[in-house]
Amino acid sequence: MSSVKRLHRLQVTVSSNDQLSLKQTSGKSAIMMRLKRGMRCYLITAVLALVLLIIYSSDMDYFSAVVNKKIPVRRQVVRWEDYCNSHVVNHKKPRIMITYWGRMGNHMFEYSTLIGVARRNNMTPIIPDNVDILDVFKIPTPQGEMALLRDPKKYPDELPAKYFKGTEHLDPNKDAYLVGYYQSWKYFEHVKKELIEKHFVFHDSIANASRRYINNVLKERKKEGATLISIHVRRGDFVRQRVKGYTAAPVPYFYKAMAYFRKKYGNCMFIICTNDLIWALENLDQGPDVHYSSITDGALDLAVMTSCTHMIITSGSYSWWAGYMVPGEVIYYGGYPQPNTKIGNLTVKEDYYPPYWKPLM
Repeated sequence: MSSVKRLHRLQVTVSSNDQLSLKQTSGKSAIMMRLKRGMRCYLITAVLALVLLIIYSSDMDYFSAVVNKKIPVRRQVVRWEDYCNSHVVNHKKPRIMITYWGRMGNHMFEYSTLIGVARRNNMTPIIPDNVDILDVFKIPTPQGEMALLRDPKKYPDELPAKYFKGTEHLDPNKDAYLVGYYQSWKYFEHVKKELIEKHFVFHDSIANASRRYINNVLKERKKEGATLISIHVRRGDFVRQRVKGYTAAPVPYFYKAMAYFRKKYGNCMFIICTNDLIWALENLDQGPDVHYSSITDGALDLAVMTSCTHMIITSGSYSWWAGYMVPGEVIYYGGYPQPNTKIGNLTVKEDYYPPYWKPLM
């Protein structure tokens, strides 16, 4: 749970010379305002008091989401102490945690590896209370500090995107701490159903917004009943850092992938999500079965993409997870990462891409 400063005191006083003072204290900080009594004074005071009351009864993360045009959520808090009180916990059982490096897509890999390795080794998984996926999903895993691990043994990954077989047989007598990105489907394929149905469940506000968005798209395009295919177009740093091995999928890749689905399913509706909308609009298909998302909320975009049946992905962990969570076919760009580069040398493709996905250049 993120650290949120609460209002400790709201003090309103009226002086002998008819001045009204409004003082709000929060922790070590304080805000004071003095106003001459009168209608304007009372109105300003009432509005400020209302705003402060709302903030007091909520949290800053909620208001920050509104300001940044994101879907507000109420984070699910499962404290370790509360979890132990509501569940039968074997405290002799080894515990396990993992590092959370990178951003949301990386964190989904790390969390999934945590669950997969915990199940395989009969360990109790614990996560920190500040990881960003808690703002997206109803994560049921108990939250706690590193101090809950008792003299843990560290297990660094060999390469960020290579399967480390050492996770299959961890020391059964020691708590474990996984260190690394751990980006391989092999760590958690055996718990995929559990992950999607019980862990990566979007908060209600995000799921409802996604459902409304897709229904509106289908209604506006008169495509109710069409096969939904989401497309993720990753550019940005993948265009700027080619020398490291990042690659942005070229234009022909998208046309080939879309042609595949049109031929196979006929009545299709493509929803394109991207971090470079201008490029996508200028270069990709403008057909009647194509909709471009202008959503700026990464969580909502992910919910929209995973609500589709099939997926066309490009590069990066965020795109990868959009593909992993759809129930149907996934086409991925086979040119990522570039071989003999920094990223290429850190990636074993057969460990990174599931064998049932289709590569396309």
